Amino acid sequence: MDDLLIELNIALIPDAALAGKLADASQAMATKYPAYIQLGHAHARLAMAPHLTLYQTPIRLKDMEQTDTALREITEATPAFTLASTSYLYNAGEASFEIGYETTDALMRLQTQAIDALNPLRSDLLLERDPGGNDPRQALDAPGALGENLRTTGYGEVGELFRPHATLNWFKIGTEIDLSDPALPAATSFSGTYEALGIFALGPHGTCPQLLRQYELA
Repeated sequence: MDDLLIELNIALIPDAALAGKLADASQAMATKYPAYIQLGHAHARLAMAPHLTLYQTPIRLKDMEQTDTALREITEATPAFTLASTSYLYNAGEASFEIGYETTDALMRLQTQAIDALNPLRSDLLLERDPGGNDPRQALDAPGALGENLRTTGYGEVGELFRPHATLNWFKIGTEIDLSDPALPAATSFSGTYEALGIFALGPHGTCPQLLRQYELA
């Protein structure tokens, strides 16, 4: 049993007000476009929770206690984040719809701390699939930062490739959406507080269907 693996999403959790705005926008878009994924309630035990991913990694089940201890120590010294949302983002190739956030030094620092704590436990393990459904093993030799990140951390969106965002929906491939759709509030209306760090079971398309641990930020 100690050799069993679990894939984790280490992610910031918005406060209730911001989570509600994110879920409302996601659900509104899902009524207009063919959505595979839409958000639910952030603090539900089982839901597609609003979140901002810092790191995704497989961990051996026997290392979960050490993972818990490391992240608890990090969050005890980390203040809550008040982040400015910047724009809607749509990746037509993967049909993922996101709200982008500013990249701050504090966010970068927290990502680095989480990776430094968990990457040694990961060893040479890799995710079965990245959020877009791709096998990360096929990109290990990619040029530039992507290949380097995958080889050293097992996760592509690190450092210069870190794009803080909250994914609202995953749509059917080929879906075209209107980023000026009147169903959407202003992109800047998703500015707000991310009050906790969560360990989530990693679901399809990088989702967070099950909250395993939650740590309130200082």
